[in-house]
Amino acid sequence: MERAQDPENAAIFKQFEEACSDFQVPATRAAAEQVLTQFRQIPKVLPACQYILDHAQSPMVQFQVTLAIGDIAVRDYTLYEQRDLIQLKNYMIEYCLQRPTLPKFVRDQLVLAASLITKRSLFDVTDQDREAIFLHIKQLLQMESDDAQVLGLALANALVDQFSNTKSTTIGLTWEHHHNCKVYFETRILLPLFEQTITKLHQFVSIVQHLPNNVPSVLVEMLLLAEKILQWEFEETNTTPSLPGTFAKGLDLDDFDREDGPSSAKKTYVVFPKNWQPVVGSSEVLWLFFMAYTLVQDDDRLGHRCRQCLVQLCGFQQDFFNNDYNMIKSYETTMIQGIRKMMSDITIFGTSPDALSEQGPQMLGTIQMIRRLLENASLPILCSIPDFFQFLNEVGIITVSCLAGTVTDVDEGWIGESCDECLQTWVKMAEIVQPNDLRGGDPKSGLTAEQIQHLTQYMTHVSSQIVDTYINTRLERAKLVLEEDEEEDEIDAGFKDWDTFADQLTCIGTLGRLNPQPSLLRIQQLLLERFETFKGYFTSTNSNEQELIFLHEQLHWIILIAGHILADTGKGEQPMIPDSLMQLSGSLPLDQDPIVNLSKLFFELFRFSSSFSSTTVEASNCSPRVAETLIWYMERWSKSYLLVDENEYGYMSPNLAQAFGRPGPSDGQGIALIDFFIEQMKKNFILWNADPDVLGQLVNWLHTCGTSNNLKSGLLQSAGFPDLVQFITQNLEQLPEVVHNSLIQTIATISSFAVDETTRNNYFGLMFKMIEDCLSSLLHRSDFGQCYQRGDIINKVINALEMFDGLALACQYSNTQTIFGFCTRFFESFVQLMNLYKQAPEVQLAILQLFSDLCNRLDFGLLNEKDKQMLFGTIIEILKIYGTTNQGKKRMHTQEEEEDKPYADISIVLVMLSNMMASGLEDFSRKEQQQQHNGGSDVADVVLFGINIIIPMIDLEMLKIPSLCQQYIQLISHMIEVFPDKLSSLPSPLFNNLMASLEYGIRHDISDVNILTLHAIAPLSMWVYHQQTHGGNVEFIKEPLQKFLQALLDCLLFQHLDTNVIDAASDALLALVCTQREVYMVLANQIISQQSTEIQSRLLLAFQKLDSATPQQGLPPNRIVPGFKEALLAFLMDVRAVLRVK
Repeated sequence: MERAQDPENAAIFKQFEEACSDFQVPATRAAAEQVLTQFRQIPKVLPACQYILDHAQSPMVQFQVTLAIGDIAVRDYTLYEQRDLIQLKNYMIEYCLQRPTLPKFVRDQLVLAASLITKRSLFDVTDQDREAIFLHIKQLLQMESDDAQVLGLALANALVDQFSNTKSTTIGLTWEHHHNCKVYFETRILLPLFEQTITKLHQFVSIVQHLPNNVPSVLVEMLLLAEKILQWEFEETNTTPSLPGTFAKGLDLDDFDREDGPSSAKKTYVVFPKNWQPVVGSSEVLWLFFMAYTLVQDDDRLGHRCRQCLVQLCGFQQDFFNNDYNMIKSYETTMIQGIRKMMSDITIFGTSPDALSEQGPQMLGTIQMIRRLLENASLPILCSIPDFFQFLNEVGIITVSCLAGTVTDVDEGWIGESCDECLQTWVKMAEIVQPNDLRGGDPKSGLTAEQIQHLTQYMTHVSSQIVDTYINTRLERAKLVLEEDEEEDEIDAGFKDWDTFADQLTCIGTLGRLNPQPSLLRIQQLLLERFETFKGYFTSTNSNEQELIFLHEQLHWIILIAGHILADTGKGEQPMIPDSLMQLSGSLPLDQDPIVNLSKLFFELFRFSSSFSSTTVEASNCSPRVAETLIWYMERWSKSYLLVDENEYGYMSPNLAQAFGRPGPSDGQGIALIDFFIEQMKKNFILWNADPDVLGQLVNWLHTCGTSNNLKSGLLQSAGFPDLVQFITQNLEQLPEVVHNSLIQTIATISSFAVDETTRNNYFGLMFKMIEDCLSSLLHRSDFGQCYQRGDIINKVINALEMFDGLALACQYSNTQTIFGFCTRFFESFVQLMNLYKQAPEVQLAILQLFSDLCNRLDFGLLNEKDKQMLFGTIIEILKIYGTTNQGKKRMHTQEEEEDKPYADISIVLVMLSNMMASGLEDFSRKEQQQQHNGGSDVADVVLFGINIIIPMIDLEMLKIPSLCQQYIQLISHMIEVFPDKLSSLPSPLFNNLMASLEYGIRHDISDVNILTLHAIAPLSMWVYHQQTHGGNVEFIKEPLQKFLQALLDCLLFQHLDTNVIDAASDALLALVCTQREVYMVLANQIISQQSTEIQSRLLLAFQKLDSATPQQGLPPNRIVPGFKEALLAFLMDVRAVLRVK
């Protein structure tokens, strides 16, 4: 480069060298950093950089000057002759070649700088220069010198990084430039580069039989490059293309560390273009990677890289090979042979937990490959491969060994993760043999009858073996509960095993149904033995407490596993009885039916363990953990089996219909079973009256019975239900307060469905009396004025309020008037309590929560005007007191953030006002928006009153909490959308605050907040538009609208944009443009004039096209303008590509 030998450069070099030396000393680092930064500002400094590089001996000087070269070459690209930059790039590569002892960090920075110049100049150089990018690497790789080959691979690695989506450096270029560079590299260089890499890898593997202690750098760089290429995100096969201007997040391929556990083994799967098939789908290439893996598997880092390559190569589907049978079979055969070799290398050290744990990363990677292969490969071809069933056998051995290893793998590390992958793999196979849903076609199609029979028999055998092993490991692991200390139990509190182990248990449930009879008989035998042992503790005098704990833990797991085999969770829907269980039940006599017999055995265990009073000695032998799990089981089982509807099944087992069904044609015993359950519920409420977990599970079960269509009518028909309601209302005081709210909600919900009005009123009468007594006993105390601030009294007040809240949560169409009528009797008391407890925020919180839930659940259409006025007036009084109490209150943001619900009071008020507006709107629409005003308040008045109180309490720090921000924006968006005409009457500070909030919402980084905001801006702009048209005064809002338009254009054109926002943005932009066309034209011209001259004409044309889709004669009343959204999308795809810069 010219001027590289300029005499001034020597002085610059000396100053630069001193700064680099000072940079390494903490005391002088800041000053040195300033010198290095100022150095980059020297005009035309690249020749000086080359001089420094020529003369530098210190690696730090070499590194810092190369760092500067990369930045300056890209930043000042247009100030230099192109040939000078190309010469500088070649000089840096030659510099590395001539100095083989350069530290790796310096060499990597040099090839990075060379790659940056290559990318920046890609479309400014000749075709010959572009082709030279790959030729240069190829020449380096073909040199005899190892150092040259390492340099070639390092350069290739740097180029792959810079041309990829995820690791490219920020160089101030447009998205379009980055994208075009990537597409060029992907289509012209990547495949030849990969072919060159595997050729080099083949040469290496052919001559190196054992990995030396000092791993050759050429192998390290080769495998890193292969991994990067095989994890490339191809534009050609991208099925979810992002909006132009959207830059990908970085993908981390840093060194693997097995100590980080399974989370460090990331799973990302690539779809390769078809023209890669002859290379990546070739058996020779596959086998090369298997051979390379054999060589490096004992090296953690290289073994991981090689496994990641193999994981990418093992998931090709038939269409990748154009459905060519021979190619597919060759590929699948090679994969099976290679994976079998990997499994053999894992198990050669034994299958003990210690041995498997030592091979943890190898095992997990191998199982991921197995799962990928079986999920994507052609099953008919797999079954035709002679080794396939032997391969499955070996996978089965690994699975069983992993399951056994989980007994001691307490931290759920490599073995636990591998076990989960194994189970998911077998579930995939089970779903082929016994598909749940044939709508997507029969997965067995293409298999011969003989293959189907063989596969079914094999899967039937292996699934039983896996379920059996799982049961054994869980029973064995139950011993660990004796070794756990109480502190661990406390840490685990709140996480139930059916949640923690949900994936595992669901897999076992699926596998258990493949061949259900042996699994169910085994569980029945185990349960019978444990049950007999358990009963023995009630007659024996010298019982062993440790053995009892062990027994309880085993019972807990037997119940859990049985529950997952017998029934599905059915969240949000009616879970059906699994078909294989229905068929098994129907094929056997009633007395030999394992489903009926096992179910009845659980009922007997439930009956026995519930038959003691909580104060008896026998009750101490019972376990709350087992009780909770049994109740969980009863809830899960009931949803599918109890009062089963025969009409919902093509085939119904007579045994199940008779044992658990409806009284109809099969003479089902379901109603008697409901009576039995009600009796057991009552007993458990008493037995476990001090255990919130068991009681909470009981409430869940009761709630399920009351909301499941099968069970609801049966429960209400049962002669025992009135007794249950009476029992709960009489005994609620004896139960922990934590369940009062949910229990009342559940009983009130079920009672609402009673067909007979008298019966329904009786149920509510019992509840109302209990709740009234609870509150009145406090308020009518003669000394309440003296003791109301005592902690115990405050807790009782909160408990009474939570009972009312339980009623509020049960509100629906059929009971609104009943519940509301009862609650109104206490509105005055609630206001008094709000006033009395100004210094007890927890009481105020409970009152706010009650009214929030009332507003959410009440059917406003059923309330008369007087009722509504009473509700609105009470809410205004409560908000008034809340505002007075909290005005100017200082809050510690750090403390609030640590709470389960930060700023709970503000959050509840926001939700309450939103609920009120939503409920009010439903009422208005029902009455065709004809509101009657009798001098009272309406929803808008209450909401505006509340907003006036709450908004001054909210600052930007609070809005950093996503949930609070969404609630806040939702409220003001909804209010502005519905009541824009109220804005002009707002106090100026409140109005400004609302407008600033909307501007904040446009720019927020949560897309839901953007959408809510834009949903408010569109109708607001429309309202302004119509006011303008009819001569109304809108001066007060013009400035905010201008800010909205400016902020929205900025977000659409220059910021990260979630595609989910585009619909809402389209409506808002259209309304804003029509309302302020002149402002829009000024902003558009500003945007165009601020860009470089090369793209100004393109932007002008894009804006003109968008304008042509915008109505010139005003907006139609329905705001629908055909083609505008499509035009906006086309506009964004065009202009964001050149306006978004990285």
